[in-house]
Amino acid sequence: MICPYCLCPVAYDESRIHVRNAEARYEPWNPSAEPSELLRPEKLRRAFQRCDNGSGMEDHYLPVPYLTNGEPLTVVLVGSSASGKTHLLAAMIGEVLRGGLDRYGVTHQPLNLDWHQRFVRDRVQPLRDGRVLGRTATTSFAHFADGLLLTGRGRTRPVVFFDLAGEDLVGHGEAARFLAGVGAFVFVVDPLRALRLPELEVPRRHVGIPENDLGDEAFASVLARVPRDGAYLRALAAVVVNKSDLVRFEPAVRRWLLRPPPEVLTRDALREESRDVYAFLRRHGSGAWLQPFTDSARCTLHFVSATGGRERGAVFPPGVAPRRVLAPLLSLLAMSGLLEGPDPREVGL
Repeated sequence: MICPYCLCPVAYDESRIHVRNAEARYEPWNPSAEPSELLRPEKLRRAFQRCDNGSGMEDHYLPVPYLTNGEPLTVVLVGSSASGKTHLLAAMIGEVLRGGLDRYGVTHQPLNLDWHQRFVRDRVQPLRDGRVLGRTATTSFAHFADGLLLTGRGRTRPVVFFDLAGEDLVGHGEAARFLAGVGAFVFVVDPLRALRLPELEVPRRHVGIPENDLGDEAFASVLARVPRDGAYLRALAAVVVNKSDLVRFEPAVRRWLLRPPPEVLTRDALREESRDVYAFLRRHGSGAWLQPFTDSARCTLHFVSATGGRERGAVFPPGVAPRRVLAPLLSLLAMSGLLEGPDPREVGL
């Protein structure tokens, strides 16, 4: 196992366990010294381990459940600023909390309860209340936004989500060094930048985002620096056309946005949607926006809408109605072997 921050080897070590005090500072704690057998597991679920950090980075800490469950899966949302990454992640976690994975035999727990509650309070709940989320701030150290313990097919895996500002993904600072160890990417396509469609001219002018047939700068930066097996990315990938509500009257988009979630996820359904999204992007955009698919050995494509409608000022007047936001996550879970149904080796090919 490697640390998702410094990419150095890490293993559970009781001599390095810490807990956070009332001032949110890390204090050493010895689990063996806890007198209550009942309290020890609960405290461990909320505890952290200080990383050995052989790379010389600033001190950092990992939730103990990250180290004591199955192989972790790190998921990074990639896209330029204002592409909707933060809204998509908040909507995705919200749908998980509402039981969206239950029908597929996947259960969930917070990876760290305190961090998870903060993400729900700061991101998920404001979005569900119809508020526009603030842009992700740039950082010199990329902490993951939220993490879940997902259990499916008798396996439990920590799944952690990173949501970085577009500037951090494009730059070459310390914040993006962790990309070399990522297990899965969600490439977020912004229709306002990617698509040559007349119905997008007004919203483009409204938000000041121009069309760009050269593709997403963040896509290009990430694709240039992550490990490959030969010509293809080693990591799993999903490409999503976010804000699909802006082009909801296009037949291919309408068909998928109105389709209810499948009771059983199948390889053929994933391939059908991928074909439709690929053809749509190819017809109305440039090939540059399909570069993540071209460069990936295993990748699916999806139409999603994190909010279901356009904002007015700082709010979504009719509220939010997420559409298909779990589709990319389900695809990645299927590739990872956590979903009943499709053969993991055949998903994303």
